[in-house]
Amino acid sequence: MNKPIVGQIDCVYLPVINEEGTIKWYEEKLGVRWTGFSFHLGNGPEIMLVTVNHKEDVKLTYQTDHWEGKDYEMHLLTFKSDNIEETHSTLVERGVQVSDIKLYDGNRKNFRFYDLNGNRFDVWSGWI
Repeated sequence: MNKPIVGQIDCVYLPVINEEGTIKWYEEKLGVRWTGFSFHLGNGPEIMLVTVNHKEDVKLTYQTDHWEGKDYEMHLLTFKSDNIEETHSTLVERGVQVSDIKLYDGNRKNFRFYDLNGNRFDVWSGWI
């Protein structure tokens, strides 16, 4: 087996319509802190913001028939939560558009949410 020539994912470039509004939304709704360059989540990749030229360029999803049925809108990014029920209820209280929590295969829970730019994200519980 060859040794990998790259390491961990360092950062993710998030397409946004309005950087200033996005920073405020992420700080208020998700409780993450803007460092001046990125959102640092404590571990894993940092989230960098890139202002798009056209609103339709904000897209972190793609269609697939290999997840939850035909033409499923698959998310590109998943956050992990140590307490998915609390995370879900906090986002609801903060006015974020969220789906219901769903149990998958009896061993994990997930829900989806949208940011103010229309980016769709997944949140999962980890293996239970």
